[in-house]
Amino acid sequence: MHSTLSFSQATTVPTTNYAFHSQSPINLRFCGLRREAFGISILTRSSSGRVRLSTRGRSKRTSSSTGNNGTPPKSFDYDLIIIGAGVGGHGAALHAVEKGLKTAIIEGDVVGGTCVNRGCVPSKALLAVSGRMRELQSEHHMKALGLQVSAAGYDRQGVADHANNLASKIRSNLTNSMKALGVDILTGFGTIVGPQKVKYGKVGFTDNVVTAKDIIIATGSVPFVPKGIEVDGKTVITSDHALKLEFVPDWIAIVGSGYIGLEFSD
Repeated sequence: MHSTLSFSQATTVPTTNYAFHSQSPINLRFCGLRREAFGISILTRSSSGRVRLSTRGRSKRTSSSTGNNGTPPKSFDYDLIIIGAGVGGHGAALHAVEKGLKTAIIEGDVVGGTCVNRGCVPSKALLAVSGRMRELQSEHHMKALGLQVSAAGYDRQGVADHANNLASKIRSNLTNSMKALGVDILTGFGTIVGPQKVKYGKVGFTDNVVTAKDIIIATGSVPFVPKGIEVDGKTVITSDHALKLEFVPDWIAIVGSGYIGLEFSD
């Protein structure tokens, strides 16, 4: 079966480096994910009981709102509304709370965005498995270590379950970390409808309108499909489809030689 994959490079957002209190400091920087994504607590409380995040370095806040489209509200529901709960939106929410801002985050799909659900996390899980298989299948390498390994094999569904379970765990950790800090998670597709006004809601339901002093747009990325290529989800697919394949193709042609294309080729 002939397959063509098209990929796009995700937009990256600079993130503030955080100092975490742990007995064994380790480097868990993973495509912008913070340590709480791996279940490592970052919360500390002052003598007054206020939740704090320990930070270091300098940071920048990026905000966006519409121009002369209606009248800005005089009072606000939130200090900050973030549209998009991916890695960028999640990091912004934690930083905003640390600065004492009342914060809400709007997610139209699932928490974690492309990185956790359709990008970095599942693809790195698959890379780890393929790397381990490559090592086990290298007779010369195993012999150099004094090891003897019988024919190595893999269970395709088991590998897929491993990637899905990892994404699910990190998605849950991201959600819990925001809830623990008091970030309101609003579900629905967010749209800026006026100065400092955002509506959100699910398809088929009445939209809700909330206001904020500042708005951050962190809507992430989607696969780019070149003109002339029609995606059918079967023989012509994107990187999103590739992570959900129910079989291993005999061969594929990958359109795009960025890091995403290289990962899938591996």
